[in-house]
Amino acid sequence: MRREAIIRPSNNGNRYELTSPTVMPKAAGFLWNQKMMIQITCRGYATAQFMQPEPSKYAHAPNIEAKTFMQPEQNYYTHHPGRFVYIKDLETGKLFSAPYEPVRAPADRFVFSVGKTDVAWSVENLGIRVEMAMGLPTHDVVELWTIRVTNISGRPRTISVTPYFPIGYMSWMNQSAEWNPELVGIVASCVTPYQKAEDYFKNKYLKDKTYFICETPPDSWEANQEAFEGEGGLHCPSALQLPQLSGSDARYETPTAAVQYLLSLGPGEEREYRFIFGPAYDEAEVREMKNRYLSKQAFLRTAAEYAAYMERGRGCLYIETPDKDLDNFVNNWLPRQVYYHGDVNRLTTDPQTRNYLQDNMGMNYIKPEVSRKAFLTALSQQRPDGSMPDGIILVEGAQLKYINQVPHTDHCVWLPVTLELYLSETGDYSLLEEYVQTKKDNFTVFERLCRAMDWLLKARDERGLSYIAQGDWCDPMNMVGYRGKGVSGWLTLATAHALNLWADVCEHEGKKNLAKRYRDGADECNSAANKYLWDGDWFARGITDDNVVFGVKKDPKAASGSIPNPGPS
Repeated sequence: MRREAIIRPSNNGNRYELTSPTVMPKAAGFLWNQKMMIQITCRGYATAQFMQPEPSKYAHAPNIEAKTFMQPEQNYYTHHPGRFVYIKDLETGKLFSAPYEPVRAPADRFVFSVGKTDVAWSVENLGIRVEMAMGLPTHDVVELWTIRVTNISGRPRTISVTPYFPIGYMSWMNQSAEWNPELVGIVASCVTPYQKAEDYFKNKYLKDKTYFICETPPDSWEANQEAFEGEGGLHCPSALQLPQLSGSDARYETPTAAVQYLLSLGPGEEREYRFIFGPAYDEAEVREMKNRYLSKQAFLRTAAEYAAYMERGRGCLYIETPDKDLDNFVNNWLPRQVYYHGDVNRLTTDPQTRNYLQDNMGMNYIKPEVSRKAFLTALSQQRPDGSMPDGIILVEGAQLKYINQVPHTDHCVWLPVTLELYLSETGDYSLLEEYVQTKKDNFTVFERLCRAMDWLLKARDERGLSYIAQGDWCDPMNMVGYRGKGVSGWLTLATAHALNLWADVCEHEGKKNLAKRYRDGADECNSAANKYLWDGDWFARGITDDNVVFGVKKDPKAASGSIPNPGPS
């Protein structure tokens, strides 16, 4: 008997399927548009954020959350936000949930299917098949859910179907939820917490409502998290031990969205339901979203529009090799990942300068005009001394947050790296002649790159090693050079690379004296690194304010800070 593959491509590589919820429990898919992003796991846990204009959530943890950027390594727990469906056999009392959480009942068959334009599941248990699918529109912030339930047992069945979309702890100031018969759904409301009077005006027009709207009216509902869960816990909610949900509201209590359908299904009979889930400013907006999206025809139209949106991210490279998995990765999934980063800039109003430039480097192979615009946007925020800020402001009024408040010294390095890719792909050297206005000066792109390279040459100590301040490249090293003396081995070598790249451009433009100047500067950086940082097998990571060399062989953590160059230059 042939074993079913745990993970496999399908639909000519346009989808990937996972056939177990436990082998890779954090396996996830994600969808996005330019206003939102959602990542959802094979087990049903979800993390979603949207822009208004700062990142916000409409489904929250069960307790107060710290505001932060979208975490790449997400930890999951029983009450983590998610999208779930409970199925109960009303004759035997047996219960399971799809996709897998919160009941965690072993399924007879499980398929988690991640596509470029949707995420879907097919789960079979107790003779019932549950199919779930989630899509997004191209412009609005709303999840579009289809849930299909089929009796595959070969006999008549009586079951309850209970979609459960927890909303979580919205606000300590005010939160509530209730059933809205006109909208046919649950609408939760809150007041975004604030204490300063001026914040009232900032928060006044935030989308402080979360809605879960049904196309088909349910038999009962529950808007109160505690009433739904009760003493049974999420693996066996007290509300599901009753004939129907209680229909209670949440008043200064944690809201939830649970609706229940009581079904009698003949052999092979199925029922299909559609729901929308998302944030809104007021009930008028909820009504507008319902009218726009909540129908079978609207779901089909929106799916076609979203597919066209994703198709615009197709890369310019297509390969055929003996390794079909490599072909699939390069042809289908790598361009999608690159498109995501360049399309939405990690859904932040102040991406780190290096992230912003790197993410848009990939767009050279998808939409070069996007890379060009991003490069000019970054240069428009260059400082008068030629250095670059720690973050690029994309929305008026946004401020540098989180890691962008920690001074890093590598951002100028990425300008010639980014530009070199753009020029190689497009041949558009006219970009160099374009003027870029900042608040204090007006220079061409070429002049701004020279100023950035000059700053890198100046930002070195008496040995010719590059200052680190409180970080270089990716992660802060804020105790290395916070007093202004610490230096970075990586940045010294990266500066040499950047100078050589820019020297090539200068030579292309006939600026031979500038080309020589920057190549000489690169040689100085490499010589300094070889003299002060080479440790016999690799370069030291850096030297602290107190003149302590770290990342060397005698350092027990030496190998953790690898340097790109394998030997002396």
